[in-house]
Amino acid sequence: MPEGDDAALRVAVVAADQPARAALLAAVERAPGLQAIAWADSAEALLVLDTRADVCLCDRAPPPVQAARLADRGCQVVVVQPGADPVETLRRARVEHRPGTTLVRPDLAPRQLEVLLAYVSTNDVQAAVARSLGMDPETLRTHLRRIRAKYADAGRPAPTRRDLYVRALEDGLLPPPSPRR
Repeated sequence: MPEGDDAALRVAVVAADQPARAALLAAVERAPGLQAIAWADSAEALLVLDTRADVCLCDRAPPPVQAARLADRGCQVVVVQPGADPVETLRRARVEHRPGTTLVRPDLAPRQLEVLLAYVSTNDVQAAVARSLGMDPETLRTHLRRIRAKYADAGRPAPTRRDLYVRALEDGLLPPPSPRR
């Protein structure tokens, strides 16, 4: 979809109905140049999680206030009409990946990346995560402070574990959660 750009268009899918959401996700995942980075049953959920996407592909229009908040984050809201092809809807909307809306990814050292992924991939307490990485809990906390500082410097603060998880999803470090139950 994005022409002249190697980066995929980052798409968040919103549909309250699980089968509709799964169908939209499947269409996005099959299309070259598109990357499904998140899904939710409402635009509000994306806003609460501070998800950053280029496009929010919805099965119905979100409330105007939520659509405006998504737009403020550089996310274009595209509504798929019933029976329409989601990928064609995106093309007709002439969605283009603009360099100005690209997220700034912090430059994490290999060990910081390892710590980030280990930390956000579990609900274990910090001491257990540190033990699994073969480090002292204070060393883990130091890595997390530095990772959070780098995200804050990039304009994408991540003060909580959940925020770090969302940043890892946005940066393509983790796959989006599966909509299948």
